[in-house]
Amino acid sequence: MWVVRELSRLLGRIAIAVLIAIVIAEVRALVSGGDTLWTFRIVVMLLGAAFLLLAAGPGVTLQGRKVTHMASFIGVGRFEHVPGPRLTATAVFMGSGLVLLVLGAVL
Repeated sequence: MWVVRELSRLLGRIAIAVLIAIVIAEVRALVSGGDTLWTFRIVVMLLGAAFLLLAAGPGVTLQGRKVTHMASFIGVGRFEHVPGPRLTATAVFMGSGLVLLVLGAVL
């Protein structure tokens, strides 16, 4: 069951990231004028490359772990125990970056 849950979360987050990147690329293409398709392709590919660079970072920030740990230590918070693996930011950035690079190459 966790496979379906995490895959649906991954696909949903990739779709949101791709839609945001498409909106940014389209606005940039319309503002710059000229060949809008070429500008759109370049911006989509640049955002895909930026997402791949972001995928190289840690999946969870160290500050977030510290706050969660301290909150559970003093009794305010608790750790979330969910069976199976958890979705990381690295997976979302990697998937989004690859989708954007393919989209820019295909157009």
